[in-house]
Amino acid sequence: MSREPLIKMEYMKGKDGMLYPNLQISENKEYDQRSIGVFGKGWKDYMLEYYPHRLSELIAQGKINETIYKVEEEAEEKKEKLIQDLLRIQPMPKAESILERAAHMKMITMQAEEIILHEVSHQFR
Repeated sequence: MSREPLIKMEYMKGKDGMLYPNLQISENKEYDQRSIGVFGKGWKDYMLEYYPHRLSELIAQGKINETIYKVEEEAEEKKEKLIQDLLRIQPMPKAESILERAAHMKMITMQAEEIILHEVSHQFR
């Protein structure tokens, strides 16, 4: 019987002196170190609720984080374009009140986020 480990793992020493396995979820370490945004989290929650088998498949293939970040990037790009389109339709008020202008911009941003959430994040991939 062989005593070789099934998987060769690298370990890193923590601040407390303990050795921790250097785990990598996907093929690209860059994706494992980013934080998830609103749209990526929305997509993951949607997939978990409606398509858990597909989500498990992506995790097993090591492509979950890559897919989440592609969704996030696509959604952010579309959100910025949609905000500009909405500002053309509903231009900034001429009022001198900064609060009124900020409230208008917040309303536009919230509208764009809601639309993008349904168009991009709530889609099967």
